[in-house]
Amino acid sequence: MLNIKSRLVQAEQVANPVKHIEDLQRIAGRQGEEKVVGLFTTIGGVHESDIFQALRVPDEFQTRRYEIDLVVLCGYGLYCVEIKNWGGQLKVCKDPTYWEQRKVLDSSKSRSTQIQYFNPVSETKKKAEVLRNHLMRAGIYLSENNVFTRVVLANESCDIDNRIQSDSCVVTPHKIEDFCSSFNRTLSDMLTDPFIPYFIRGQLSYSQMNQTRAALNQIGTWDILFLNGGKQLFGDLKGCTELSFNRKDIEEMNFSHNRNAIRASLLAVLGYVPTVTVRMFARGGAGWFTRATTASITVPYNLDISFRIAGETTDAKIPANDIDKIMLSN
Repeated sequence: MLNIKSRLVQAEQVANPVKHIEDLQRIAGRQGEEKVVGLFTTIGGVHESDIFQALRVPDEFQTRRYEIDLVVLCGYGLYCVEIKNWGGQLKVCKDPTYWEQRKVLDSSKSRSTQIQYFNPVSETKKKAEVLRNHLMRAGIYLSENNVFTRVVLANESCDIDNRIQSDSCVVTPHKIEDFCSSFNRTLSDMLTDPFIPYFIRGQLSYSQMNQTRAALNQIGTWDILFLNGGKQLFGDLKGCTELSFNRKDIEEMNFSHNRNAIRASLLAVLGYVPTVTVRMFARGGAGWFTRATTASITVPYNLDISFRIAGETTDAKIPANDIDKIMLSN
């Protein structure tokens, strides 16, 4: 009887898992990034293969990685773009090394909070130099004049200080569309390109662009773990002994659960212990109607998956029952 009660409790956990709700600020940040990426592809005419998100660029000694929100490859070089969806009031501090964000906490404006950030313009320039040095170690030599930095402030409700607005490296909300559309090649560009050498135009050669594109594709990004309820965790999947895989071959793990309370309870009475089916999808294996799978593994519902969340120093142990899917970086 005790075993039946235990299995029924487990069935209840499977049918009613913990809901992990995403933080609204993180949702707004992701929406800001996706908005800018969408503008690059639609009004900017940038191909998706030339837009790289959340690149983690290693430094010279491979001891630290610098994350860049967007890297856009075009004929004139690389644009390293940081996107901030900050609201409230934004100004430069007395020490220009920092920016300050002031946010009102209630409708009466009697309570507010101040947050200081490292100057994102300076930080983005530092990251761009790390990326340029990384490409040089790979044999791709880009001039400083071919690497650009921009900080995009995507929140239209943000009250931005004049000192920030006047910075040529800052793109304010009402200038985002103009910035993205500037990547469009004009008719005169297309007519003159075959006759004017690339080095006279100050552009990259086709060979340089292909080499740079290949090198950027080799730089890792974050793994993304999707929890039940919509929350997303960014970090590095450490895995577990029950899930053996080669990330070069796998791009997604899908976790299938039995969320039907009646069926789960019936199986518990019959002696079954809840499990989760993990399907592994092959990297680049998407077809017109199906996706290529490399393996399907059944694991206990309470199996802990080790995941190092970005910014943390220890691994989180996340039950398989709480996971919807995991997207693996290359």
